Amino acid sequence: MQRKISGDFLGYTRRYRWLGSALLIMFIYVGTGLMGLSLGAINKFATLVWLPSGLAVAALLLFGSRLWPAIFLGATLVNYITGAPLFVAICIGIGNTLEPLVCAGLLRHWKVHTTFEELRDVLLLVLLAAPSSTLISATVGVSSLLLGGVIAWPVALASWSAWWIGDLISILILVPLLLTWQTLPQMTRSLSRLAELILLVLCVLAIGSFVFLGLFLPDHQGNPFTYLVLPPLVWAALRYGPRGATVASATFAGMAVMGTIWGNSPFFNSSLSEQLFFLQGFMVTTTATTLILAAVMAERRALDQRKDTFLSIASHELKTPITVLKLQASMLHRQLAKQGLQTSEAPALSSMEVQANKLTRLVEELLDVSKIQAGRLEYVWERVDLDALLREIVGSMQSIYPGHTILLHGAVQASLIADRDRLGQVFINLLSNAIKYSPNAQTVEIDLDASPETATIRVRDHGPGIPPELRDKIFERFYRISNSQQRTISGLGMGLYIVAEIVRRHRGTIVVDSTMGKGSTFTVTLPLKNEREEQRFYQEVHHPSQAEL
Repeated sequence: MQRKISGDFLGYTRRYRWLGSALLIMFIYVGTGLMGLSLGAINKFATLVWLPSGLAVAALLLFGSRLWPAIFLGATLVNYITGAPLFVAICIGIGNTLEPLVCAGLLRHWKVHTTFEELRDVLLLVLLAAPSSTLISATVGVSSLLLGGVIAWPVALASWSAWWIGDLISILILVPLLLTWQTLPQMTRSLSRLAELILLVLCVLAIGSFVFLGLFLPDHQGNPFTYLVLPPLVWAALRYGPRGATVASATFAGMAVMGTIWGNSPFFNSSLSEQLFFLQGFMVTTTATTLILAAVMAERRALDQRKDTFLSIASHELKTPITVLKLQASMLHRQLAKQGLQTSEAPALSSMEVQANKLTRLVEELLDVSKIQAGRLEYVWERVDLDALLREIVGSMQSIYPGHTILLHGAVQASLIADRDRLGQVFINLLSNAIKYSPNAQTVEIDLDASPETATIRVRDHGPGIPPELRDKIFERFYRISNSQQRTISGLGMGLYIVAEIVRRHRGTIVVDSTMGKGSTFTVTLPLKNEREEQRFYQEVHHPSQAEL
């Protein structure tokens, strides 16, 4: 009995919930429909501003196709209130209902993702679902008006064009906007990212006010300023993906319609309907282009993320066999030592150890790159004597590369707050590069200098140099100089990328100065903090949430 009562209660709850949703959708459809038909409608029934189409498609995709009766009743009621005979209003309502059903059905059939972060999904909406479904509504609606004697044949084409474009722009703008924003994105704590977002919003509002509302220069009507909307649309698409692109497009579309109604249309024509016709055609083109660009960039970011995930997994998987290989080599080395033999007498074993060490370094660099991309590269902060660290590194590197002489000039005579291992990784990498890229030179130099606020370390080689156009690229991930002289040098182009990230995390800078044929100098500048700044630095490292307050 209790189970039956619970089942009946849930059934009634579902029915009332469906009825409430249906009534809400119907009222929204009627309200936005009447508003659209009041804005320069051709023959009272065909308008270029028709929000119900996009709202109906989004409602069916979000809440299910069973809400179609609400759309039918809303469409019928709108046209009946506008003055269509009841039979004609019903026929138009059928066409207006088929439109979102077909559009939503096509998007579901082709399994379009509501995030619109894939080019395939955007193209299916722009080239298939939206144009074909709006053809149904425009054709059924205009045919019903003709057969009902509401309009005459000479105005049928203009009515059909306005009907189709109005529905099309509504679907292209509102459907991606509502679907991509059904879940809110994670808020970023980056001040630079927030500042960029605020600047973009101000840019969109300022350009929209100038181009479409006639502010700042009221007499520019008819002048070709509409191209000014393209930079912020591209900006939004590149940096903020489909969400940013849809918001920027919807903002410009709303301001454009408002400006046209107020008499500030960028398209100078005799009537409001003609101005809206050219305006909506322009918005269809820019919106579709922006969505495609946003999808392409989203695909590229997703591909980069999958690549970083693969590198992380591959690096972890490679560590185990390399560790086993090094362990076996160590055991063989001990067995040879027991037999009174040296490693140099077993060239295969010596070569195996060298190659295993190379693989270890490559795997560690791959892991560091994946951690940097994920923001998980760990640092252990402590007070570091920079002079002692560099002397230790120079001594170690000198024993590894006896064919080069590493000269250390000057001293810092100061300590700083840093991760000793990571900072050592920076200078080991710079020295390794200096030696690798100058095989014919005999010396590599390190110059130390300090001021009350900064420590400067210069690593100078006497190799072939770096071309000027490539100096900014060498710090990019996986970038390698591919000229004939340096193509045979081993490496994956990760070292300097990791170096630049570690230096940046230490609030320092790294730059390169190079002369072709004479060598290159990498200059690392690190801040030397006083006690107050060190305390604040520790607070930011260990309690970032409190530091922001």
